[in-house]
Amino acid sequence: RAAHAPRTGPLTAGFSMSLTLGGTIAGGVAVPLAHLFSNSWHASLAFWALPALLAMVVWVARARISTSRLEAPAPHPLRGEPLAWRVAAYFGCQSIGFYAGLAWLPTILQSHGYSAASAGWLQALASLVSALPALGVPLLATRMAHQRGLLVAVVSVAAAGVIGLLSDPSVAPLWMVMIGLGQGGALGLGLILPVLRGRETHHVASLTAMSFSLGYIIAAAGPWLLAAVHDLTGGWSAALGALLGLTLLQLIPGVGATAPRVVGQPQAKTG
Repeated sequence: RAAHAPRTGPLTAGFSMSLTLGGTIAGGVAVPLAHLFSNSWHASLAFWALPALLAMVVWVARARISTSRLEAPAPHPLRGEPLAWRVAAYFGCQSIGFYAGLAWLPTILQSHGYSAASAGWLQALASLVSALPALGVPLLATRMAHQRGLLVAVVSVAAAGVIGLLSDPSVAPLWMVMIGLGQGGALGLGLILPVLRGRETHHVASLTAMSFSLGYIIAAAGPWLLAAVHDLTGGWSAALGALLGLTLLQLIPGVGATAPRVVGQPQAKTG
């Protein structure tokens, strides 16, 4: 196992939970904001630049008065590390499913008779409940030699939610809760894996950078993919089937990424 600081789990859990809570607020007030700005979705989306600008001002001001200085470690080359690619691919697979759902689940709900406001609140509900596994999974993962049980659990719950939405959208609140729980757990796992699979600080830093850069490139294709499937088929059932496939896809890199190994450790020979 990789050596990591005692507060690794709580800090990663807090970071993971803050991401989901931010999504909860944004999803819940998106429609009311649009109404406030004369039904302008452009203004509703642009509004969220304000918190980002405020955070930038606070951090720049903090950095200017800080007297401490940290030297960044030399990056660790990861191109020849299969484990690093699995960790990054897992982060990409969980992200592509999350952003595909974030973009189109409210529209899918509206196609089943939910109002725009109700669909927005259901998306916010999914984001809200995702905060619990986003907090809990990193805490649990740091106490385990491997995390395959967590991987199977979060993928199964999210997949069950998508299947439920396909089969009976009349109880969409239940299915959205399940999707939120699964996606929140997958996010927490994706954020803690670079920490657990890195032997030293510079390994963790390089793994995190690789996971974020590759992962979000992969994630950018999610909304486009579901839209393309919808356009080709003329309905949302096939798009939900594609979302189910993206959810299950996490298992392929995830099995290797959750193995009890660290970057730089020789793989055991078999046979």
